[in-house]
Amino acid sequence: MKWSRLTRVGSGYPFAVASVAVATAVLLPLRGLLASDQMTLLYIPVIGLVARLAGTGPSAAGAIAAFFAVFFFFVPPYDTLRVAAPRDWLTLLVFVGVALISGRQTALMRQRERLATLRERDLALLNRLSSRLVSAESASELAAFVASEVVDVLGAARCAVFATGAAGAVLLADRGVDAAGVGEQALADWVVRNDKAVGLGDVDSLPVDERPIGVGPAEAVDGVIADGIYLPLQVSEGLEGVLYARPLAGHMVFPAHKMRLLVAAGNLTAAFLERVHLVQRAAGAAALRETDRLKSTLISSVSHELKTPLAAVTARITGLLEQDSLTDTRRVRDELEAVEADLGRLDEAIGDLLDLSRLEGDAWRPRPDVYGLAEILGSAIARIPGDQRARVSFDVPDGLPGVLVDFGQLARAFYSLIENALAYSPAGTPVSVSARTLGADVIVCVEDEGPGVSDDEKGKVFGKFYRGVAASLVPSGTGLGLAIAREIVRGNGGRIWVEDVRPHGARFAVSFPDSDATGA
Repeated sequence: MKWSRLTRVGSGYPFAVASVAVATAVLLPLRGLLASDQMTLLYIPVIGLVARLAGTGPSAAGAIAAFFAVFFFFVPPYDTLRVAAPRDWLTLLVFVGVALISGRQTALMRQRERLATLRERDLALLNRLSSRLVSAESASELAAFVASEVVDVLGAARCAVFATGAAGAVLLADRGVDAAGVGEQALADWVVRNDKAVGLGDVDSLPVDERPIGVGPAEAVDGVIADGIYLPLQVSEGLEGVLYARPLAGHMVFPAHKMRLLVAAGNLTAAFLERVHLVQRAAGAAALRETDRLKSTLISSVSHELKTPLAAVTARITGLLEQDSLTDTRRVRDELEAVEADLGRLDEAIGDLLDLSRLEGDAWRPRPDVYGLAEILGSAIARIPGDQRARVSFDVPDGLPGVLVDFGQLARAFYSLIENALAYSPAGTPVSVSARTLGADVIVCVEDEGPGVSDDEKGKVFGKFYRGVAASLVPSGTGLGLAIAREIVRGNGGRIWVEDVRPHGARFAVSFPDSDATGA
């Protein structure tokens, strides 16, 4: 028989009387063989058993019942309430005293054991919650864990964890055998608005610093009577949410030790939710700092690329205007060609900024179709200036499968890769563009004979405004070409990376699944 059943009001006393009755029936055949004082010793274990299973009160009742049983059945003359020898009174009195004391001590030991077991279980729960504070990745994950633990360990019929939202309480997770009550959301909203607990009942057993402000368990809030406990998850800066727990059917409130554990679980949950908000704020602050850094980099990089050609154009046009006559047509033509080149640089810098902005803002979405790589590469090379175009060699075999991409975007990406290779390789050295198949992928490689890319830079070269340690080889450039190429390739479902070329140089590779592999 379980402790919880025997310790209910009145349920242990019948058990105590029945235990003495059974012991008496077992011992009756022995009363002619054993003396009365020996018989009393055999009742002591019975009283100890009653005390262990039913508690102090039933053990005392069992001791009194055993006293009368020994008096009536085992003290001569038998089956009467008279005592023949005065010393038997001393035996009976000593017996009942020993029975009462041993019963109480046994009951106290059982109670201490039970409390120790409860504390151990409570500490285990708090340890698990503390561990989850570190390992949980989201508020909903921790809320689900807390709700499950409250249901399993505290024996709640239902538990729900709410977060504080703009319009009230927002459910994060719930567990239990019962469905949500009719007024559950309304009461959680009330707790969020008023920052008060609902349904706590008697909190005198809790330490003063752990007692939330609350209303009684049967008191209505906004016309809704609470069927459980609603704890505000309070932190130093305000309210993070609400922890709701409903007792099992037939229980009006949780026992004091469970209420204490519930409050502790709520405090840990509040601490985690506060940490989540602090992490989010820190991430937001880091993002703002990164945005400011990128703005500063953009201004310092782009201002040079925009101001330099503008200054050159202004100087050349001013020089032409200051001449008295423009009879030297050859010089005028040279100056205008230089102006055209400077304006081309300016247009290219602005184009890079606009292209990257459209890609990151999802304003330049790919419109994929199946195209041949030779056609796309031909469009890219057509944008290369004529004096540089001769340095580019192609090795694109016939019969390559098509790729499912946006033609214009991919031509822009290949142009950036070829332009970058031409810029960072010595004048007159070739740049090779090749294509091949590898399994179900089609790979395009742009290879140069420049200084190459160190291992430290391979993770940086595709970043915005990064021009590398060899930037001194290229007097101008925004550092956006490779970033644009990466965004386009990724947006079209491909991969891009950089490899070393022996003895020197770099190879930028782009791979896409062929159209047959994608089912296009």
